[in-house]
Amino acid sequence: MRFPALLLLLVLALGATAAGPADAAKRKAPTCEAKAKRIKGETKRAAALRRCAATRKRRACKAKAKRIANRAKRAKALKKCRAPKPAPRPVTPTGPAVGAPVGAPVAPRVEGGADEATVVAVLDGGINPYHWDFLGAKLPQNQDAVAGNDIPLDRPANEWLPGFAESAAGFSSFSPIGLELDGIDPDAGFGDPAALQGLKTSTAQRREAYWLPGTKIIGAMLFGDGEQKKDLWQGADAHGVGTTSSVAGNLHGTCPECLLFFIDYGNTAEEAEAAIEWAEAQPWIDVISNSYGHGGLVPKFYAGSNVDAQRRATERGQEIVFSGGNGVENGYVVSNPTAFSSQKGPDWILTVGAAAPGEDNHYEADSTGGAYSGAGKPVDLAGVGSDYPNAYSAATVSSVGSSGFGGSSNAAPTVAGLYARSLHLARTALGGPSKVQAGGVIAQGTPVACGSARPDCELGDGRLTEPELRTRVLHGAVNSKGGTAFLGQLGQNPTAPRIGEEELMGEGHGTYFARQSGPKSTAWLAELERIVGPMSGGAPVLERPAGEADWFVVDSYCKQQMWGAWTEGYFVDGVTQLPGPDPAWPFRSAHEQTCLGGPTPLG
Repeated sequence: MRFPALLLLLVLALGATAAGPADAAKRKAPTCEAKAKRIKGETKRAAALRRCAATRKRRACKAKAKRIANRAKRAKALKKCRAPKPAPRPVTPTGPAVGAPVGAPVAPRVEGGADEATVVAVLDGGINPYHWDFLGAKLPQNQDAVAGNDIPLDRPANEWLPGFAESAAGFSSFSPIGLELDGIDPDAGFGDPAALQGLKTSTAQRREAYWLPGTKIIGAMLFGDGEQKKDLWQGADAHGVGTTSSVAGNLHGTCPECLLFFIDYGNTAEEAEAAIEWAEAQPWIDVISNSYGHGGLVPKFYAGSNVDAQRRATERGQEIVFSGGNGVENGYVVSNPTAFSSQKGPDWILTVGAAAPGEDNHYEADSTGGAYSGAGKPVDLAGVGSDYPNAYSAATVSSVGSSGFGGSSNAAPTVAGLYARSLHLARTALGGPSKVQAGGVIAQGTPVACGSARPDCELGDGRLTEPELRTRVLHGAVNSKGGTAFLGQLGQNPTAPRIGEEELMGEGHGTYFARQSGPKSTAWLAELERIVGPMSGGAPVLERPAGEADWFVVDSYCKQQMWGAWTEGYFVDGVTQLPGPDPAWPFRSAHEQTCLGGPTPLG
């Protein structure tokens, strides 16, 4: 009886095995339409359903064509079944300006803008490549009517950006990250961030780089220990979303024409130093924007930077911008010193402080500006330190964040962007390929005929240097109307009266309010004109306040005593005469005598 039972079990097993495929057929995978219907976004769901219908139609066409007996006719029929090529971009004599309505006509795409491209590197954490601030199609050069200035952001930068190929040759990898980008629906949400997560980290010895096709993010690296994985996407309210949007956003940035190389600076001071030293060695990076700072028990007291590498980069022509800090407690109450930081203190670093918003702020912040008394100081310039509109915390691909970005973390990239856009405009004004960074020269080409307002303008000799542009940016700033803002952010209105040297320490040469009025406002262009107008001779230089030059001679002298000499500062050893003590300038007088490395304090 045992044998028949075993035979029965075997037959049942074979039957079950044979039935498997039939059961699997009943449990077939969901159709294309079923998958599409599960997509939440209405626009994306409709697009997916259209693709499903087109695919089904092509399959039916191919099945019908394959039944044709004649080989030539069959091949011809199969060719007709292929997916149609994308429609060409509309060709019109004019194109929309930055922020033009979706669907507005654009000029034909003609590459050539790489020869004058301006690149900003931002060191921070987290970015939002889905936002239109970074969409390649929204780059002003790719929208305007100018022939021959488009940037091929669908190809890796080592194929077209001058100087980048040499850097890419040193990458262990340079991988594209394909993203589903929505350039049509302004109310679309952000795509699946999975491709931006779990990425390889870089070290001083091994560099793993990425690029994001279809965006202005021509490269990205995440520094770490080389073993850990890190994320480029850290949410719509990541700190890096705010800084990158303020400096280079198509809609909100002070240099919408700029390209972006993003660097996550890691988790330790050592990783951050490796990150910035790499950036400082790249002559195709024009500006480095940094909104962070290291220090020990005493905030912002730090000496871990390679100041020689910083100085070499600046003397070559690169501009390094650092935020001044938001005070000891990060709330603008007790000021933190900047001079004792190797990141913020050297004379060749452009250090930016934080000021209260000015009039016509996008979020209607009730203020007339004024440096925060509790922010980092001294600084070279100031920018808006609260309630600034950009992509930070935005809910859709085109919107402004529900809460403004702030801190000197915002001020630094807005100023960095103004510098970068001034450089971009200088390069476009100089005829021919103008991108360069060598021996301090940062733009070159056919000389510009200087206007009568300034016959000896910087662009008149066909080249622009870093010291020349730096001076124009410093001397294009003006002091805010509101004086000094005390008691942290709660004290931004009313602000205290102006207090002489306090303003120079907190605002430096003055404050740029940039695009604080929102993406549609053009008020910020008047600030930009104070920089680029004198460069081309179209406008005179601003008259500087009395005592400003002497104050910065002492500031420059003390920075060089601490961090090393520099021939392009206000103070040049063996050439510049110190102003000496003056009761009308008590802080300047004391600073001149007591700064570290300076003369012995007076008895």
